[in-house]
Amino acid sequence: MVRRLYRITEAAIALYGLGVLLTMYSPIADYLVHPLWVPPDRRPAQAIVVLTAWASAEGVLNEQAIRRTHAAARLYRDGLSPLMIISGGAPEATKERPAVYMADFAKELGVPDSAILLEEESRNTHESAVRVAAICRRLGIRRVLLVTDVFHMRRAIASFRAQGIDVSPIPADPWALDWEGPIIRLHKLSEAVHEYVGLIYYRAMGWT
Repeated sequence: MVRRLYRITEAAIALYGLGVLLTMYSPIADYLVHPLWVPPDRRPAQAIVVLTAWASAEGVLNEQAIRRTHAAARLYRDGLSPLMIISGGAPEATKERPAVYMADFAKELGVPDSAILLEEESRNTHESAVRVAAICRRLGIRRVLLVTDVFHMRRAIASFRAQGIDVSPIPADPWALDWEGPIIRLHKLSEAVHEYVGLIYYRAMGWT
């Protein structure tokens, strides 16, 4: 019995290792990423909506938050919209305020405080869509430039359109289709699987 368990464990480890190697040194991850990609639509809109990423309690932004804020600030500086709405909160048990810290960074990049609105109550993409849609209806906004990561964009678009908001996607990172290297392929596979699960879950919940 012990020997049989050992062989099963050994086979499982070997299969796992083979899967990792195939992911790292084959185009499997790229095939999964391609259907998630959405081309940017840089038309003028009434508002820029930026979905938050992560920030520490001290205000240090992670790479995703930096990319998204930078992309949104560039849209503002290019005159594509006069208003930026930053949406997303943090778990109630924590002290992080990612929307505030991303707004601070946007100001450092030249976006005036008067052009920024914060929505800090939402805890996921669906809640952001619901709460931002309410803001847009109150302000008479019908179309927005939506800024988030490449992997996350399809789920975000579907969530906002389900709330009646016309969306022009602005992926904050252009690398999802092009990055190479074994470790990056593993990262791409992980992100792609996460998003496919998210898309299925959102559809099952009736959110998209």
